[in-house]
Order: sequence, then C-alpha cells, then structure tokens
Amino acid sequence: STGGLSDAGSFVDAHPEAGDAAVSGPIPIHHVVVIVKENHTFDNYFGSFPGAEGTATCTTSTGAIPCPEAPDSTPRDLCHEHSCALADWDNGKMDGWDTGDSKNTSHDTLDYAQYHQKDIPNYWSYARTFTLGDHFFADVLGPSFPGHSFVLAAQAAWTTGNPNTQISHPFWGCDQDPSTLVDVLDHGTCNDIQVFPCFKIPSVPDILPAGVDWKFYGSDFYIFPEVWSMFDAVDSIRNGPSWSKIVTSDHFDSDVKAGTLPAVTWLVNQDLNDEHPNVGAICKGENWTVDRINLLMQSPYWNDTAILFTMDDFGGWYDHVAPPRQYGCDAAHPYGLGFRLPLIVISPYARPGFIFKEVSEQASIPRFIEKVFGAQQTLSDLDPAAQDGQANDLMNAFDFNQTPLAPLVLGDRSCP
Repeated sequence: STGGLSDAGSFVDAHPEAGDAAVSGPIPIHHVVVIVKENHTFDNYFGSFPGAEGTATCTTSTGAIPCPEAPDSTPRDLCHEHSCALADWDNGKMDGWDTGDSKNTSHDTLDYAQYHQKDIPNYWSYARTFTLGDHFFADVLGPSFPGHSFVLAAQAAWTTGNPNTQISHPFWGCDQDPSTLVDVLDHGTCNDIQVFPCFKIPSVPDILPAGVDWKFYGSDFYIFPEVWSMFDAVDSIRNGPSWSKIVTSDHFDSDVKAGTLPAVTWLVNQDLNDEHPNVGAICKGENWTVDRINLLMQSPYWNDTAILFTMDDFGGWYDHVAPPRQYGCDAAHPYGLGFRLPLIVISPYARPGFIFKEVSEQASIPRFIEKVFGAQQTLSDLDPAAQDGQANDLMNAFDFNQTPLAPLVLGDRSCP
C-alpha cells in the first residue's frame, strides 16, 4: 500500500513517465494546505486555458453550441444533485446538462457557461506560473456533502447527496437534528437507503504519523456563527478531543503570522466568499483565496509548502470529458468518478507552467498527504470504501530537484 514510499517522508519514483525527473531522497514539503472552494468544473474555470484539455463547444441533448461566458454572480443555482449528475453524464455521452438541470425552468444556457482569463485572472496567473491539473475528477457524481468528505477521508460513506438540513441545525453531520437523513448507496450497491449523517469512518488524521499535527480552518456558515466543517460528519473527530482543531479561517491568518501553522491544514470557505453559484460572487471569492495565499507566500512557510487548490463538486456546470472510471452501484448508475474539477498545485516545487494530465481524483489529496508525511497505512487499509489506495498521488506534478520557484504575490481585484 505504500507504493513508491521508502522511508518516512521520502519518495522514489520507480516508474517515471517520459520527461519526468528522477526523484529520490527526502521530500522538501513540510506543510500541505488544501484549499476547497465551491461548485465549478474544469471547463467552467479553465475551458479556454492554453494547452489544457478544454473546449469552446458544448454538447447539448440536441446538438453543439458555443459555450457562453459566465457572469460574475449567477442569477440562480444549478442542479448538482446525484440524479441531475447522472442525467448530465448520460451514460458517458456528456450531453444531458440541458435536460438534467431541474432548476433550469427558463431553459437558458447557464449550465454551459465558462469563465475566461479576464474573469478569474489571478487563478489563471497561478495556473500559468505553477501547475494546473486538467484530469482531476470528483470521486462521486453528486453535490457538496460527499465532495467535501473525500478530501478529508478519501470516501463519503457512500453518500450520494446532502442531508435534509434543518434550519435550527444547519451543520451537516453529527450536529444535525435527530430526524435528519442522507441518501446512501448501501455499501456501494444499488440499494439506496437513508441514514443519519454521522459516520464511523477513518479520516486523514487517523493515518498521520505521530508528531504530524493538523487543523481545519473553516468559516461561518452564512448567517450562523458556528464554524462549518465536514469533519462534523466523522464521528471520531466531532465527538472526540480533536474537535478543538476545527476553527475559523481568521485563525489561519494568525497562525501563519505567529509561526504556528500545523503540517496539514484544510482551508475551506463556506460563506459569501465561497464562489458558489447564486451565493458567492467569483471575484470576491478569488480575492479571499489570493489574500490567504499571499499570506503564505510572504511568510517563511512558502519555502516548504504545497498548496492544493480545488473545488468540492461540479456545481451543475458543464464539462466535456467523460469520467474514466466508474465504481459503486453498476455501470449504468455509478457512484463515481464524477466530473472534472479545477486543480492548481502551488509550491516552490510545483512544475512551472506545467499541465498535469495524469488522471487523479479527490482521493488523491489524502494520498498525497500520506506520501509526503510517510504514513505507514492508507485509509483504504483501514476501510475498503476509501479510494486513496488506488488514487494517483500527484507526485509527478512536482519536481523536487528544481530550483525552488519564487512566490507570486498578487493584488486583489476591484469587483463588479
């Protein structure tokens, strides 16, 4: 299960691809920061990025259309439930977005829209300077609850949707109202059952070696004061002493400035800066991300940090690349893989101006953390539902022998 891992924190690339530099010895990464924003596909953010597998033509159920440009703030949300994702996917034909979006009552083409360089210039600057992954897939055809879970645990306990949240208990997981249920494929079968969303599953903290600390930096959930975190759905975290490691993102800023940032951190915005359609404007969300990355780049942490920027789910937006692997349920109604998501790898050791084309997935993030810190087990060793054991480890997005890249400090934009 350790693959190319030799001693703790070292990596030997036994099967480098053409053009790969041979990598051996200690990995010079001592901090991994995972930034997760909301609801965009690869085509939606980088469909026109030079050299990446994008498209300017979108396929509908009735034929091809030019992909329109997306607005900074959308007039409505897009359906991204499991059922809508299956309709969008259409057994791999990737032509069902106009029929699958149950919220598209006006029959517009918003589902197919894309942001261009001028709309998200700072994200494009990171992608041009560091590494952009154009074959990074969600692990489930569905929405936020399972998507957020995968970056923490390489699984989502076979959930396919979001809990039926009560307004008095808006935090997904063990803190929900006792009547709350979430749809689950029973052990990956086609038997759809409903269960309370508090799961006894292992997560990344369970396989981190002794002395490797972690923290989850979340945000207020819109109008509610408590911090939002998908660790709420992991019983051992929510109901154990580690819940003290779940804090708001202002602690991220102060920890960076104080030199107390843990080795493994998740930075997740779940408020008006989250970039979610019909909730968070894109420009303001990009500024929030840039401010956090600038803070890291202007600190001593930059020298040994890897930042992985991605999304929790596809958000209902179009993507033209069919998921290359199905698992769970059956071939006609799979659990995953889901649609492509943006992945930007930002680090002094990220390959500069590189398009990382290897097939990877949300479970690759826990796998990367395991490799960097020399974990002796994978999460899939502890629970076969976890997908990290077979996932790409993202190591070929890095060149640990290169001259370290300088920080790229960017300015906030003036938003519409």
